[in-house]
Order: sequence, then C-alpha cells, then structure tokens
Amino acid sequence: MLDIFDLIKNKYGDTYRLRSPLTKDEYNQAKKWLPKELLDILKISNGIDEIMMINGKAEAIWFIIDPLSQIIDQTKFYHNEYGNDGIVFAGNGAGGFYVLKDDGKIYLFEYYDIGEEFYAESLADYFSNATSNN
Repeated sequence: MLDIFDLIKNKYGDTYRLRSPLTKDEYNQAKKWLPKELLDILKISNGIDEIMMINGKAEAIWFIIDPLSQIIDQTKFYHNEYGNDGIVFAGNGAGGFYVLKDDGKIYLFEYYDIGEEFYAESLADYFSNATSNN
C-alpha cells in the first residue's frame, strides 16, 4: 500500500512542497488530540504547500494540508460556529472545510448550506480521489 506522501506525490507531481516538521512542543501538543494518520503526516511536514512556478520561483499558492496552527484555529472555529465534531485539516478554496471525523472518514463542510457531505473513506482515499484544487 502506498503511504500518504506517495499518494500526494502521485497526485501533485512537482507542484507540492513539504514544510519543516512539527517541533517537539507542537508534536507533544498535537499527539493529545490529533488522529494518528494526520499526526504522522505533520510530524514529517507541518502542513504541505501546493506550489506554482511564478517568475521562475516556486511559490506556495494553497495548503494541501494545513499547518498545525491553522488546523487548531479552523477546528476551533468549526466547533464553535457550527457545533460539529471532527478535525478541519484543509480548505476547499471556496470557504468550505475538509473534516476528518473520529471514524477516519472525510467530509466536506460547505458554509453556504451549512451542511456536511461525505467525501472519502480515509486520508488515503482523499488523496487518491480528490482533485488538485481540493
């Protein structure tokens, strides 16, 4: 089975960039509440950027996976504003959130209809099937 980073490489080719891993303090904070699959990604790369070449330089244009600080902020907002459970780990570019639920399934929460729609069985399925525009 391919790991998540292989799936991301297959999906995004050369248009992604890893970031620095979580610090020890961030990792200790995150391991208390993040699911293992997401934590395993962040301990290698604290967020993953989608990049585009602009004037010959690779520029981050979007997060494929949000950094921990943004996961915390977006998840708090999601819980407080909408009262739903789950971990917000990425946006869809149109104001919606991709949410990882306790059972490992991914849902897309759309703010305009304040509803969740099933999206993928797992993070691996999410990266196998999602479009590069998340």
